[in-house]
Amino acid sequence: MVMPSIRVTITPELVERGVQEDSRHCMIAEAIKEQNPHFERVLVDLQTIRWSNPRTGKRYICLTPEVAGSLLVDFDQGREIEPFAFSLRPTQVTPNKKGTRPKTAHGRKQIDGQLVIHGGVPTQMGHLGGSSSVKAANRLAKKREREEQAGTPPEGASNVVRSKSRYRQYGLRLLKG
Repeated sequence: MVMPSIRVTITPELVERGVQEDSRHCMIAEAIKEQNPHFERVLVDLQTIRWSNPRTGKRYICLTPEVAGSLLVDFDQGREIEPFAFSLRPTQVTPNKKGTRPKTAHGRKQIDGQLVIHGGVPTQMGHLGGSSSVKAANRLAKKREREEQAGTPPEGASNVVRSKSRYRQYGLRLLKG
């Protein structure tokens, strides 16, 4: 059964709350989550808008309407956005795969923050002696230290941290007006 279309309304508050260049927290994603609180894993980009509905156990995929895509580019580039609305009708519905398999490598699982490996033979460290993992840990510690030294964020700053995996970027030279 195909889900009927949903109406998405973007208000000035949603534009203000949205995070630029973030597929999960842009104004459109925030509107969908606010207007449909049971939707999960909402992602928005220029091509598609996707979400999961745990009530139906399905993942819904819609093509991004032209008006929404155009205003999304304007939003990501920091231009002022007027309130608008559009409708979405899923073009593809798939079973929701969330929870069917853990997000860890084969044969590994996390228990209380520790990695537990079942089976297999441990890999030898070789000439690196684990130095690459030590360097990575040191880089992470330095990054956290710099962030702490930066102090508190300016008033009105969002508490949403942009993930590198959700960073929305496209050929901006072609899209800039």
